[in-house]
Amino acid sequence: MSLERRIVLETTIAEVRDEPYDLGRCLFIGSVHLMIPLGIILWFMDIVHCSWRSVALALIWFEFSCTSVTAGYHRLFAHPTYDATLPLKIFYLIWAAATFQGSVFEWASKHRAHHKYVDTDLDPYNINRGFWYAHIGWMLRKTHSDFSLIPDLVKDRLIFWQHRLDLPSALVMTFILPALIGGLWDEALGALFLTGFLRLVIQWHMTFCVNSVAHYFGKRDDPKSTARGSWLTGFFTQGEGDSHGYHHRHPGDYRVGIHWYNLDFAKWFIWTCSKMGLASNLRRVRLAND
Repeated sequence: MSLERRIVLETTIAEVRDEPYDLGRCLFIGSVHLMIPLGIILWFMDIVHCSWRSVALALIWFEFSCTSVTAGYHRLFAHPTYDATLPLKIFYLIWAAATFQGSVFEWASKHRAHHKYVDTDLDPYNINRGFWYAHIGWMLRKTHSDFSLIPDLVKDRLIFWQHRLDLPSALVMTFILPALIGGLWDEALGALFLTGFLRLVIQWHMTFCVNSVAHYFGKRDDPKSTARGSWLTGFFTQGEGDSHGYHHRHPGDYRVGIHWYNLDFAKWFIWTCSKMGLASNLRRVRLAND
């Protein structure tokens, strides 16, 4: 390694270790979590009403937005493991906004950095900095996205505009639209609580578990990283943590769980989309026993 490259790398590592806390992020993430006990108290006080309509709305929002992160942000954009039609890409970009996990640019660049520098100081959610740092601590700090890792994505005008409109679209899809829909049956607060706050917190921690639990508990089958996997982690992450070691060895495979019995919801969704003409060129690693 050249002296110039070593100096740049050491400077970058020092900046990563010294990340200050982001007050805005801390207040926002903390406030969203505090809305859960507040909403439960208001529900017991009969101020917030949640009928089966609001529950159904939250479940629909949960599945659509989860799929947009697992099958969209992760397996289409961060790892281009298949090709998607324009309607499917638009579906992902709209519904992923409801997860408040940033734009495709931000999400994919950090995830590619995670794979490229896994378990080192340049890994954005390095498990060696502690379980809680990998889980949520890194989210509370002023982190930087390296867009040089996503040259294929920065050229996409659709993704560019999603990046520009990230905050307003996230506010609309996470809080405003669910409340407006819930208002149709006089449960604006109930829909806001279930779909806006409770669903979001659950979804956050599902995603965070891939960075923490799937690198801390379970069977380790990748000697080059701390990535682990178990059916229980897979269940609570909609399949992302089922065979996480396999994913780190073969990130170009559209499947995380390669067997039919693996809890890999995104794999089944992508496969179904391919049968409907919405996805194509599904990439998979051919193993000896596959």
